[in-house]
Amino acid sequence: MKKSYFFLILLSTLCLAEPSAFERQSGATKNDLKALQSVVTKLQQQIEVIQQAQEGISSLHESQSSKIQAQIVQTAQHSKDIEELKTLQEQVLSNTQEIKNIQSQIQELNTNLNSLNQTILAELKKLNNTSQNPTTKVQNKTEKSQNKSSFHAKPEEKVQVFTQAKEFVQRAEYESAKPRFEWLLSINYKKAQSHFYLGEIAFHTHVYNDAIYYYKESVLIDDKASYMPTLLLHTAQSFNAIKDTKNYNKFLDSLIANYPSSKEAQKAKNLKKSKDKK
Repeated sequence: MKKSYFFLILLSTLCLAEPSAFERQSGATKNDLKALQSVVTKLQQQIEVIQQAQEGISSLHESQSSKIQAQIVQTAQHSKDIEELKTLQEQVLSNTQEIKNIQSQIQELNTNLNSLNQTILAELKKLNNTSQNPTTKVQNKTEKSQNKSSFHAKPEEKVQVFTQAKEFVQRAEYESAKPRFEWLLSINYKKAQSHFYLGEIAFHTHVYNDAIYYYKESVLIDDKASYMPTLLLHTAQSFNAIKDTKNYNKFLDSLIANYPSSKEAQKAKNLKKSKDKK
């Protein structure tokens, strides 16, 4: 195309020059030259139009190429995102399976815990049904002491009496606390806790048979109480004090299994270790 353009310019220049002797001899006139020049001008205009069209096509080509490249980059990013989503989905599925496994383990632990609680209750009930049970006399004794309690108050004062009795226990003033809890039992107020605190009083005053009885009664009423670790530990120690090694170890094991993170469970482990060393 460049060669054609050069040729046309050369031809135009020749046409604008003065007619040569050859032209005059050949009969070419200025009108003929003007006509030829008009043709050349039209050709030049067409060349310009073609050049503009070519530039437009080149620009469009570059624009389309840029769009195609951008689309390629976007497609590559989408592919990367899809791969990341697949990886994330696999992680979610893996985590879901782990959660199911953990839930299954928790359910199994709860089943074992309920089983152990039932075992504890069964063992405590046996204490009340055995002819050699040392707490049978204690129960009769307790019922009599409740009927002849040295402490009396109005039923509407039971909340204040309960609070006062607990404070006496905390200060180790057991002689003052005991009749108050016995009175509370006589009016059936907070029976589980009242039995527990009477068990604590008996335990700390070394009346271990009474302690076992009161602890047993407390568990039979409420085996989910917050003081259960203490109750189990002191029940075990009470059995140890009366030389009942079988029940001693059984309640230590139950404490460790049911409340493994409690300080009482740690103490139970230490007691078993010291017993094994002996």
